[in-house]
Amino acid sequence: MSAQTYDPTTWRSSRVDLIIATAVALVFPPIAGWLYGVKGALIPIALYYSLAWGLSKLRRGLTGYGTPLPEKPPVWFYANVVVILFALSFAHMAPIKVETPDMLGVLLTALLWAPANASSEQLLWLYIFDSWDLYPEKPKLSYRLIGLLLFSAYVGAIHTLFWTKFLHIADPESFFGVIFVLLTTISGYLHIIVWRKSGQMVFTFIPHLLLNIGPLLWTGYSILPYLWR
Repeated sequence: MSAQTYDPTTWRSSRVDLIIATAVALVFPPIAGWLYGVKGALIPIALYYSLAWGLSKLRRGLTGYGTPLPEKPPVWFYANVVVILFALSFAHMAPIKVETPDMLGVLLTALLWAPANASSEQLLWLYIFDSWDLYPEKPKLSYRLIGLLLFSAYVGAIHTLFWTKFLHIADPESFFGVIFVLLTTISGYLHIIVWRKSGQMVFTFIPHLLLNIGPLLWTGYSILPYLWR
């Protein structure tokens, strides 16, 4: 990492961050799922992205999108892209297709939701992990393990309790669908490495954007019908 790039490990979290990160990881996913059942996906999505951007800016002091770009992306960025491309190939073999796609809805999903989601989710995931991993007063290994557990718990719960209720793009019960889920899980952990190596959130945004947009091309999925009920 060159001297001009941002080093994410220079941030030091506080006990407040430990409390916030733990509360968000354990409490927000069931709340998001409940809100979806009551009013649809729009309110929990707005809360999700607001938490992501707000906590990153207010607690860390930056989001990672305005930091200096390194001279070249880290090799882990390319590894993540490859993982996503493999994941998309398996998703293509286990699609959940819409019989009569709303092409305007698909287009708006690709142009609005896909980049909004791809730019926001990792902010919260990484805040949860970094809050514990970079806490300065305790042994690093134990707190890193807690951070990984909370990271894993949150990513798993928000998908299980919220996204899978309406984001239907690949059959999770098929062999190819299971491989798709496993590969996207690997990609989630690669975001941590890419962020630490580059100090630039754009390198987590790109593979996530590919993941969001790719299935729309062959499923005809639109998020619009699920936003409000």
